[in-house]
Amino acid sequence: MLGRSAGITEEQLAHLGDDPLPPGLFDDSEAAIVRYAQLSTRSILIDDETYGALAAHFGAQQIIDICLTVGLSNMVNRFHATFLTDLDESTIAAVEAGDAAAGACAIPRPPVPNASRD
Repeated sequence: MLGRSAGITEEQLAHLGDDPLPPGLFDDSEAAIVRYAQLSTRSILIDDETYGALAAHFGAQQIIDICLTVGLSNMVNRFHATFLTDLDESTIAAVEAGDAAAGACAIPRPPVPNASRD
């Protein structure tokens, strides 16, 4: 839902997890951000190539902003995954409306366990 509101196309959403990214789907600066987000989410160490790709398009303050945005998103997602938080009805409706427009959610959702962690 957030990606759609930021202008990411359905086709781009469908390939956010791809490694490597399909050629031509993202411009160079977008691809640098997606690759950084992938690596930052899966690993702690950001290699020189990934940082260099960001630095080719963004200044130090922009890279800091990208890092903080990706890190905050990861923290929020991990919090919700740990405590199995419920979504409010308006959020569910918005996600389902986006899924209907796309034909399906391009990013697989984890299964929801039966038990809550209260």
